[in-house]
Amino acid sequence: MIWLLALQLAVSPAQHYENAKQDFAQRKFSEAVNEVNMTLHESPYMVPALVLKARLAIFAHHADVAKSCLITAITADPTSEEAQFFLGVFYYNQNDFSLAISPLEKARALSPDNPMPVFYLAMAHESVRDVPQALDLYQQAENLSPEKSPQRALILLAYGRFLLMLGRPGDGIEKVRQSIQIDPQSRQAHFAMAIEFEQEEDFKNAAREAELALTLPDLGTTDAQIHFLLSRIYTKLKQPDLAKAYLEKYKADTETTLK
Repeated sequence: MIWLLALQLAVSPAQHYENAKQDFAQRKFSEAVNEVNMTLHESPYMVPALVLKARLAIFAHHADVAKSCLITAITADPTSEEAQFFLGVFYYNQNDFSLAISPLEKARALSPDNPMPVFYLAMAHESVRDVPQALDLYQQAENLSPEKSPQRALILLAYGRFLLMLGRPGDGIEKVRQSIQIDPQSRQAHFAMAIEFEQEEDFKNAAREAELALTLPDLGTTDAQIHFLLSRIYTKLKQPDLAKAYLEKYKADTETTLK
């Protein structure tokens, strides 16, 4: 044990941080936590390590730790675009949309070519019902995002959904279609298409899109949401057996979630 402790002490904070980053990228979260804690033990104000610890804390649902790390990071270096951005994202995910705006604005000023602070600003302004500002920011985020990138697919999907909500189906569907062209495996995008087809009373295409969504990875849209939508669509298609089957699946999903 003594030799192991000596070895750990011989490793520089920078190396511990690099190890933590690699572990985080490989989803080895326990190992990443250990490495980042060793980093901060030796260098308590290393901003990238504080941000990484905050991100790990968010995964572990430790919001108080995440917030403390991010505020410490910004206190240590107010010019850190990464720290400002993740503090804004933290507030956004906590539904503190008004609080999210200031750090996101600072992140945008520090890195004006990065589409992600602009994207989160758009969603924050949408959440506080500032429609003109949100529309402008979504368009800016789209313009900044690289062609055929995962970032662009995500931005187009959120922009499209917002346009659909505003009663602009033509523009909204076009954005969602563009998102699917970039990322055909997006469950959220196909689900959004299914909902729009249902509202347009194009129930066959709605069913097709929802069935496809059900086969894709569960990221942000649950099986329960799709099962409920399909039960509704098949009722409208006058296919009661399928409608009943999906309603039963929805009920089973709900019961599982409540357990």
